[in-house]
Order: sequence, then C-alpha cells, then structure tokens
Amino acid sequence: MNAQEGAAAVLGQSVHARSERDDSGPVSRPDELLAVRLATAPGLVRAGPSCWDHARTPIHALSMESAYADPQLLRDLGARGARFAPEIGVEVVVGAETAGVPLAASISLNAQLPFAFVRKPGYRGHEIDEPPVRGADVAGRRVLLVDDAVSSGSSVERFTASLTGVGAEVVGVFVLVDMRDVADTVSPVAAALPTDAVSTYLQVLDLATANGLLNPTLHRLTVDAIVNRWTDDDPRWDLIPVTADGPLTLPLREVCPFVGANPPADTATAAG
Repeated sequence: MNAQEGAAAVLGQSVHARSERDDSGPVSRPDELLAVRLATAPGLVRAGPSCWDHARTPIHALSMESAYADPQLLRDLGARGARFAPEIGVEVVVGAETAGVPLAASISLNAQLPFAFVRKPGYRGHEIDEPPVRGADVAGRRVLLVDDAVSSGSSVERFTASLTGVGAEVVGVFVLVDMRDVADTVSPVAAALPTDAVSTYLQVLDLATANGLLNPTLHRLTVDAIVNRWTDDDPRWDLIPVTADGPLTLPLREVCPFVGANPPADTATAAG
C-alpha cells in the first residue's frame, strides 16, 4: 500500500474523529488527505511522553521539519497555503524564522507572490542592529505570516510586532498545525488574526493513531491528560511510561517534573 492509498484508508476514521471536536464546517477530501499525509510524515509525531518539547506539551511532541523532507508533500502544503492567501488579499508571503521559512517559500512559489522572512527576535547569533526582515519589501503591504505551528501565540505576537515595526500589515497566519486547541491561553493578537492550518494538534494525534503510528490506549490516555489537564499528582501519569526513545527508567513525573503543570510561554522549536 502506497502513502496515498494509506491516507485514503484512514480518511473515514479521521473525518469521524474530527467531527467529534470540530464544528468549524466541512473540509474537502483533498484537505483531509493532505492532513493524513502530514500526520503520517516519517518522524513528525514523536510517540509517547517526552521532555523534548515541553513548552507545548510533554506528550507526543511534533518534529515539524519532518514535513519538509518529502518534496511532493512540501509542494502540496504550499499549494494549500496558496489557496488561503488570496482570500485575505495577501501581497507578500513572510516565513517566520526558522521553521516557517521552507513552507513560506513553497506558498510563495505556488501563489506567485513575493517572498520574505522575518527574523526571530533575540535569536542567538543575530546582531542587535540586524534588519528584522529580509527578502521582498514589506513596507505598506499586506503580508501573510507563515510558521510551522501556533500554540499560545506568543511567537505570532512577536513576529507581528517585528513586521509592523517595518511598516507591514499582517493580515493573516498560515501554519501546518494549529495547536491552540491544547493551549492554556492564546494571546490576543493570535486570537484576532485570521488563521488557517492543515490540521490541529488533536487531529494529528487522531490521524497518527488511525494509521498505526500511536497505540490506541496510549492515544486515549494522553489526549485525556492534555484536554483535561491532569494534575501533577494524578496517578494515571504512571500508566504512560513510554517515550519516543523507549521506556523510562523512572516514573514520568520524576524525569519531567513539569508534567501536570501549566506549560511556559512558547520556547519550543516548532513555532509559537
């Protein structure tokens, strides 16, 4: 079975899983298939509790850059973003450093729109007086901010401030995965900007489970932990003793003391 056939095989399950939590309206079959391809990209879902990406969630961290390994998938992800751009009158596609840059370039090529990228404020190795935006001129133009993910929206807020500071008007955000469905809070800027995504975080987990990448019992427990905000002393944490790299030698809460606590502001590798 090839990747396209595998995507079709789990499509019905993914539609049902999405409909239980999402009332945003119908999604086309091509968009569903693309979401399956994203969720099943090799290495994207890091199965099991992990300390690796705890700024978002200690469970099933996502290696978003894995979506860029397949040139056909990257092209199609760009085509998906290119459909959103004209809906909001975008004039320039701007990639957020660093993980938003490949996706923004693909959207730019698909939409035939100018491309630029915005530097991450305070990123290690940057000069203090370094221009915050490189590439096409964004001053006085309507721009689409592109990143790999949005969670609490703190990164979106910082990038938007940088772009506004050089005269751009940020009119929307496009990401691979909208993680606001598992965020404790969302910044006012990220909540207000029109945002489109290939999938949500919980949908990615549903699709990964339907395709055999996540154990169904592990999936059920961890989604419950995320959605219902298990407290640090919840004994059920000890039922999830597996990480992406194998069994933990100590209980999860001893290895990852942040488990059950409110996550800090966005600092993870996948955008905020």
